[in-house]
Amino acid sequence: MKHVTLINQFREELTRLVTEVETAVAMGHLDINKIAEDVVCGLFRELYGLAAVRNLNADEQANYPGIDLADDDARIAIQVTSDRSLDKVKDTLSKVLKHRLNEKYDRFIIYNLVRKQASYSEQAISSVCAGVVQFSPKTDILDFKDLATQAATVDPIRLKAAYDLLLSYTRGLEVGLSSFDFDPPESPSETLGANLVELYFPPKLFIAEVRQEILTGKNGKKARNQRKRVKEFSREVEQLTPSDFEVSGGRLITFHDLEASNNAFQHLIEEGTVEEFSPQDYYEIDDDHERVFKSLLRFVLQQKLHRHDVLWQHHEKVFIFLPRNPRQTKRTEQWTGQRVSNRMVFERKHKRDKKDEVLSSRHFAFSVDFMCLEGGWYVSLTPDWFFSYGEDYRRSFYGDKLLSGLKRMEKNRSVYDQFRFLASWLEDIDGQDLFSDQSALGPTLSFASPLQLSGGRPLDESHWQPLQSEEPDAVQERFGAL
Repeated sequence: MKHVTLINQFREELTRLVTEVETAVAMGHLDINKIAEDVVCGLFRELYGLAAVRNLNADEQANYPGIDLADDDARIAIQVTSDRSLDKVKDTLSKVLKHRLNEKYDRFIIYNLVRKQASYSEQAISSVCAGVVQFSPKTDILDFKDLATQAATVDPIRLKAAYDLLLSYTRGLEVGLSSFDFDPPESPSETLGANLVELYFPPKLFIAEVRQEILTGKNGKKARNQRKRVKEFSREVEQLTPSDFEVSGGRLITFHDLEASNNAFQHLIEEGTVEEFSPQDYYEIDDDHERVFKSLLRFVLQQKLHRHDVLWQHHEKVFIFLPRNPRQTKRTEQWTGQRVSNRMVFERKHKRDKKDEVLSSRHFAFSVDFMCLEGGWYVSLTPDWFFSYGEDYRRSFYGDKLLSGLKRMEKNRSVYDQFRFLASWLEDIDGQDLFSDQSALGPTLSFASPLQLSGGRPLDESHWQPLQSEEPDAVQERFGAL
């Protein structure tokens, strides 16, 4: 099993568990909390290497005060709860002090079975701890997103053990509740598909001050486009610099480790100014920082796709598929939907009277938008087409007319299949990058399966235009001659 596939499957199964807990709690089925304690115990054992962690409620007494799990060797105690409120945090810490558990354990973790709050009052927590217990809401209040991040760093054997443990509970193989344990609705619910794919990025962000002389132009003024100026300087000094970085307020932001001795940005940054952030701590500062973070994600995606012959068209704001080599007239990509299919993503049309000259080229294209929804990050994929001419793939003067004709022929089914192809292709190149020498080029993005929203109200299909039963590449075949 490919490691990246295993990571994505673990994340999906973990999300399933969170959804089932949220549903059970909403229905008053609080027994699931007790069952989940064993699941969380196993996950912490495998993902955090807590070999001696055990369930205190099962081993010692029915309701151990303040904590549920503990590893006496590591001196770590864990409270497992579906109550994400600040009051629950304060109550837990109060019990820790009351029962003097701080004398036995050095670290206390509160694990939320549901999604934790975006923030907690550090002042309120500090007042309860009274300097006796060391507890940080940023590092000691965890939920499934923290487990998913940790899962990406462990070796495949431990990750596989954690994944198998999750399956035994979420799929009802031995114990635990699954979706079949709940009464079905009176009428079947709809499963809705969105053009969103869950996105994963490295867990560390590095920020450093750019050398002041670099950002100052020949006229002595600060460069307006700081990132462009940094790229120009790298070319001037003949230093190869990755493009997956952003510059804002005189600071360079990247997922590359700027403290590494061989990092490619050494010639750009002030020595001793490197800071390490968690991405969440950065993009949650304000809207401007989130905007910069989204821009960084696009540059990372741009570099990732460039290695797979997909070009960012800056003026059109779309990614376009290119030929694999200059002489290639057609490029197809294999993907798996309900069956294995081939999709045409690039095709050249030559002049009739001069067969060696290119008249125009058609590219499968797509635009992207990055979104943070309930703490998770997603990329929105919008399929498109792009028509070009020339060796540098400039936009064709007749592109709008060709695109208009193509769009008129596309039905719901073909647009939906275009999105499914993109999502499948992105997952495939994750595996290619992981098991190739290109993975050594630096940190990058990875993708999960398309987002499915369950529980939607049933829709009367008679009110909608029926989907056309059309083969995925039927439209392309009709336009094969451009």
